[in-house]
Amino acid sequence: MKPQDTVIANIIADSLVGRVEQSETRHAIQTVQKCDTLNRRQFLNRLGTISGVALSALPAFAQIGGGRVLTPPTETAALPPVVEVIGKQVWEEDRLNEDAVGEMVDRAMMKLTGRDTAKEAWRDFVLPDDIVGIKINPLAGPKLSTHAVIVNKIIEGLFSAGVLRKQVIIWDRFEAHLLNAGYPIKTDDGDVRTLASDMDDIGYDDEVFYETEQDSIARRENESTRSRYSRIVTERVDVLINVPVLKHHDMAGISGCLKNMAFGSVDNTRRFHGRPLYCNPAIGEIFENKVLKEKVVLNIVDGLVASYDNGPTYHAESTWQYGGLFVSADPVILDTLILQTVNQKREEIGLNSMSKYANHITAASGLGLGSNSLDQVNLQKIEV
Repeated sequence: MKPQDTVIANIIADSLVGRVEQSETRHAIQTVQKCDTLNRRQFLNRLGTISGVALSALPAFAQIGGGRVLTPPTETAALPPVVEVIGKQVWEEDRLNEDAVGEMVDRAMMKLTGRDTAKEAWRDFVLPDDIVGIKINPLAGPKLSTHAVIVNKIIEGLFSAGVLRKQVIIWDRFEAHLLNAGYPIKTDDGDVRTLASDMDDIGYDDEVFYETEQDSIARRENESTRSRYSRIVTERVDVLINVPVLKHHDMAGISGCLKNMAFGSVDNTRRFHGRPLYCNPAIGEIFENKVLKEKVVLNIVDGLVASYDNGPTYHAESTWQYGGLFVSADPVILDTLILQTVNQKREEIGLNSMSKYANHITAASGLGLGSNSLDQVNLQKIEV
């Protein structure tokens, strides 16, 4: 972390407060902890019961942005597809096998769509004239950010579907975080661009914003109750592909699909952290705006390296080589899987569940952003 990075400094400060609050409320979450020893189906049903929010169903075919519909090739696939792929050979000690990662992405896309080739699979999500934004998560630096090998494979898939390289934008909120994670800024209109919302010629849209007073007044930027959306999502892209990292978050339980896209797309977000909000309901309500909801067509969770504690920043002692990907058009079900994965890892070493702090997942399901029940999706697991 660079000393001048006030964003990271604030995150660390918030996280320290969060750890104190978690210690104070340890007894209150023991009921939720009991869910962690159950299987996935039982866990998710119990999560819905504890939250007091009914689990919402999705339509038989999962609608995705831009008017496209991910249509399974056979009538037997009645539920929205979700794929979990584990790369058995993806890590060779500390070296990442990039060929294995590429195969994981291809296999996941084919399994997700039921197509015979990855090229056909990508055509289910994009049109040749789309401007595609790839939203990564570079906050935690080179060791716990979205891996470039996954991003490059996505670009390869887009190109095979007819999307030219000059129509692809890799992006995040902060230029400094992109640079620190190994993503140099690229503005050449003739090739893939890498841009940040805080760049002088981009910025935030004064006409498209999320406004609420359900926040921490002391943490508002410029005393504003508005969080403006990045001009990248309001003006520059037609389609969004969300590529978060599988990791713990001290204040929100996890940092997954919903948080990466929602809080990564607007300014003035620190006001939503901390007790009693823990980022809820802001995450779901920000995602609900059509500039995100109607544009996000695919979520690919990077679980090559994952974290189970001290998130969302990188700490070597609380990360592990999970070697997996979660893929779906539904961000809510993927965050549910992320939460369970983090909780299972925490249980192995005697740490408390993070379910109490991840209420934004159930809230997002209630807003119709996806399902948080495996009974309502077709989860398919593969190994590469």
